[in-house]
Amino acid sequence: MEAMNKKLGAVKLSKVTFRATNRDVIPATVKEPADPQPSKGISNVKSSQNDGSTKPKDVKKQASTISLRGLLAAQHFTMTLKNRAALRRKSRSRTPNRKPVTIINEQVPAGSANPPQRFPYAQVKELIQEFLTARLRHVTYDPDKSGDLTKNLCEDIKKMVRRYTPPRYKLICNMAIGSKNREDILMTSQCLWDSYSDNVTSCNYENSTMFCVVTVYAVYFE
Repeated sequence: MEAMNKKLGAVKLSKVTFRATNRDVIPATVKEPADPQPSKGISNVKSSQNDGSTKPKDVKKQASTISLRGLLAAQHFTMTLKNRAALRRKSRSRTPNRKPVTIINEQVPAGSANPPQRFPYAQVKELIQEFLTARLRHVTYDPDKSGDLTKNLCEDIKKMVRRYTPPRYKLICNMAIGSKNREDILMTSQCLWDSYSDNVTSCNYENSTMFCVVTVYAVYFE
């Protein structure tokens, strides 16, 4: 029995030693370099990668040069457009100033007059408004003097408007002056005339004590 136990122990020891030797041998085989050629292969791979990496750089350089050319072309185009616009402005400014020409509609209604120049009612209205402001700014209402004041103002307005009235026009000036005592006054006028050649303008003015309404008719006679 003892001899058998010794043999079994030897067998066990041999198995243990065999396993230990297998563990030692396997790492050694892994660690040892098999052949120096794989290093060459690695270097070859790296060199091939370096060769390929240079190509995108060349592509980027080409793209950058193309983009710079496009920018320069766009700048040149914008500069030419600006120069053309500046030349057009200079040519327009050099044109001589001409007098305004009054354009009259050639389609004259049947039975109406055809004056060569129409009555400038807008300009006349501004003149009358300035005249009333200058003459009645410091005037107080007086019923005894309002009649004479109305006649004098009408004559002055007709003389002033006559300077800007075309020939063959007759002027009619109508004026009303009243007291301003918190009362509302409505004034209207109506007449029969040629709407193509005749015209009218009206102005009003008021201060703390009085109001004034002026209407000027311009009637054309052939």
